[in-house]
Amino acid sequence: MTKQEKLQYIFDAIKKAYPSRKLVFGGGSPDMPVMIIGEAPGKDEEAQGKPFVGRGGKLLNTTLESLGWKRSDFYVTNVVKYRPADELGGNRTPTPEEIEKLRPALEKEIDVVDPKLIVVLGRIAMTGLGIEGSMSSNHGQIINKKIGGTDRRILVVYHPAAILRNMNWEPIFREDLSKIRDLI
Repeated sequence: MTKQEKLQYIFDAIKKAYPSRKLVFGGGSPDMPVMIIGEAPGKDEEAQGKPFVGRGGKLLNTTLESLGWKRSDFYVTNVVKYRPADELGGNRTPTPEEIEKLRPALEKEIDVVDPKLIVVLGRIAMTGLGIEGSMSSNHGQIINKKIGGTDRRILVVYHPAAILRNMNWEPIFREDLSKIRDLI
């Protein structure tokens, strides 16, 4: 069974568990050495069915391109596979319960992709993988963590949406992402 077939099996199980949700699964090649994990899809991602295609995704792409990468050099996914919406239809932060319900599927997804490095974007993705502490203390750090029984190297980076809200963090974001090349 190929990696893509294994991932499809995981995605089919999530579809059965959430039949009324519009789901967004991973994008890019599962054969790439780096897996990027965000928190959850937003409206643009839900509409296109792909992770990181909105404003934050565009910032992520242009920053990676400025560092000599292409989006296709990565496998990109989210902790939560559907857009958490508030009562007015806007985006909201996934709840700890939503994150915990989807964590086993994310761990299986990580196991299938088997990346040399995981890059987590933001606090929600960081805590979704069980990493404690603040973004300010963890960003740019390599954290070794056992996920699904396998030791993983995780680079913690600010979420692109946070950079869009505070452009003073853009040089930090770029510097943290520039560490990828030395880590694989």
